[in-house]
Amino acid sequence: MKKIICIGECSLNIVFGPDGQPLGSMPGGRIPNAAAILARTGLRVLMASELTTDGVGNMVADFLQASGADLSALDRYSEGRTPLNVFTMGADGLPSLTRYEKYADDDEGFDIVWPRVEEGDIVVFGGYYAIAPRTRRRLSRFLENAREMKAVLVYLPGFLPVQEPRITRVMPAILENLELADLVLTRNDDLNLIFGVQGHGCYDKHVGFYCRSLVNVDPVECKIVYYSGREYSEVSIPGLQCRTLLWNAGALAGVTDALVACDASTETLEEPGEDFRREVLERAVKSADEAYGSATAPWQLCE
Repeated sequence: MKKIICIGECSLNIVFGPDGQPLGSMPGGRIPNAAAILARTGLRVLMASELTTDGVGNMVADFLQASGADLSALDRYSEGRTPLNVFTMGADGLPSLTRYEKYADDDEGFDIVWPRVEEGDIVVFGGYYAIAPRTRRRLSRFLENAREMKAVLVYLPGFLPVQEPRITRVMPAILENLELADLVLTRNDDLNLIFGVQGHGCYDKHVGFYCRSLVNVDPVECKIVYYSGREYSEVSIPGLQCRTLLWNAGALAGVTDALVACDASTETLEEPGEDFRREVLERAVKSADEAYGSATAPWQLCE
């Protein structure tokens, strides 16, 4: 069976209510949450990342392990702190984000044991991990090897603006990642942050030259769109739900699941037909809606 290798930052989200009291915590990031969703379906999923050996790191590791994800490529380090994303809900119901992180020394960090890649495996990577100098050198070598082995590479270019406010500094790395990728999954906010434009215009001007397949979540128009050359397919989505972490993690899981179910190859993603594009979108929406519906409390629906 194909392996799904998920590479991205593991963090913990903590949400406080308007009264300053904690409402709860949950693992952050689309990639680790998608890894958990996929592993629960019985697919073979490996999470390649890093976590501290303290209680916060244990919480995230336990979440992934309970889902059935393989953690053999998860580095547990002691010099540093697992990132915390603290959401404070205002009286208007809108959250503000404060981030805390302390990684190990640059020369010693991100020292994970990379899994073996075989033809047809799916590698999901993205976020700030894919562009940060601390992680990029080791990650780039792995991605180049995965490409040579004819694995399917799925790239999520989105990251928190507080991690890198000067987009020009990381643009070369983003473009290199786009060129490596077989499919790119974005949200409007990602495209606006990186390129200052969204939708079909962004695909035509900035993405299509590097990667043929772009799937974009558009909360404004309430649709998810698969762009490929001059062709595209779209499916309607719920406007408010699709802004949340759980919905977007579910969408990533659904896209990845579609690649497995359709036995997609790098060649498939170069010339994706209408039936394939719609299968990807429909599985994405189904998985996203299920992930959103799994929330047991409103605070879990943070963006």
